[in-house]
Amino acid sequence: MSKKRVLIITYYWPPSAGVGVQRWMHFALNLVKEGYEPIVFTPSNPQFDLTDQGLCDKVASIETITAPIWEPFNFFHNVTGGRNKQNVKQGLVLEKSKKSLLDSMIIWGRGNLFLPDPRVFWVNSSVKKLQKIIIQRDVDTIITTGPPHSVHLIGLKLKKLHSFVRWFADFRDPWSDWDVLDKLKVGRLARSYHQKMERKVLQNADQVITVSNRLASELALKAVTKKPIEVIANGISDHRTNINHQTSNTSNKFVVGYFGMLNELRDPSSFWDVLESLCKSHPDFHDALEIRIGGIVSQSIRERLEQNDILKSKVRFLGYLTHEEVFKEYANCSLLLLLLNKSSNAKWILPMKFFEYLTVAKPILALGPLDSDLAEIMEGKSIGRILEFDQQSEMRSFLLSIFSNTHQLNQEDYIGLLKAFSRSQQTKELTRLLDKK
Repeated sequence: MSKKRVLIITYYWPPSAGVGVQRWMHFALNLVKEGYEPIVFTPSNPQFDLTDQGLCDKVASIETITAPIWEPFNFFHNVTGGRNKQNVKQGLVLEKSKKSLLDSMIIWGRGNLFLPDPRVFWVNSSVKKLQKIIIQRDVDTIITTGPPHSVHLIGLKLKKLHSFVRWFADFRDPWSDWDVLDKLKVGRLARSYHQKMERKVLQNADQVITVSNRLASELALKAVTKKPIEVIANGISDHRTNINHQTSNTSNKFVVGYFGMLNELRDPSSFWDVLESLCKSHPDFHDALEIRIGGIVSQSIRERLEQNDILKSKVRFLGYLTHEEVFKEYANCSLLLLLLNKSSNAKWILPMKFFEYLTVAKPILALGPLDSDLAEIMEGKSIGRILEFDQQSEMRSFLLSIFSNTHQLNQEDYIGLLKAFSRSQQTKELTRLLDKK
């Protein structure tokens, strides 16, 4: 029996690093085991700023087709003579407390001219190339995954040209309600365009997939259609579903770790205040505390920590870590900090970082809405706590209970969640949908 060919259209693919690449990299690898033949289409010259060459070896067996993309970043880079390269690429220009006129122009242009996002210039050329591939390779299903949500416009156009091909649209994040749009100063007309295109994608895709129950409910309201929106959450690689107890932390340090983007949308200023207060009131806590932060950190947050008389000697900025390096860091932590954005749609997000944290069975302190998908999963599980950003008294009590080893954890809760959200289990959910006719 011939294999069923699935065309996966994604902007993020190795050597891209970060959470954007993980979901479909693992789906592609596991689809092969389920008898599918995935073909990945991705840009040949993407402008992502985090890379992990080690991921390329993992996907070497997956057929990958590329095409060049033009991105406005190149123009801004040339205009500024390279001065704003890191700010434009990483979006940290949004975090500046004092923005130059050029900064403001970049932000406004990104939010109101390049719609739905700066990768939109890849759409038409991709459609032209993929039309031939669909016919030549007898593709059964195309899958688009966003953000960037312009990738879904490729699927929308291909569906109109080839109605016989099934189209799956995967929403890893919100679209028209994405909190990032507010920081981009998106105007009324641009917002209306986002809503219009989002609705078209939701109504024309044969199947919409997303990562959480609440996001699925929101998308269903926008779709105005009876087609069910399926939830396939993010997950964890099967080889990591066994708890990793290995650690190189043989000191008496109490290590608080945070790993990922740290910007103003998720700045835990109240948490830093609690740590400072505990250092003042508990000399043993002061002597033991170490804060390790891996990933991109906004300039304003970094400056506040470096200027804090107590915490500046405690914090270590590790910069970018490869996927393998970051798991070693998890294992060396005493407490893992997980931050949801300070926005209304944070309750819809179920971070991939949560599943990664589970692999080391360390206490997790999550800060975010208590009426979120994450809170529902953590409820009744002895794996840590989720608190609102302003619950400083509860943070203090929880930190002291972890520091004094009086907080009880249940390893079976970690194991149960890891098995439920393993990549192989999530792929079975995907193939169930793919096998439907």
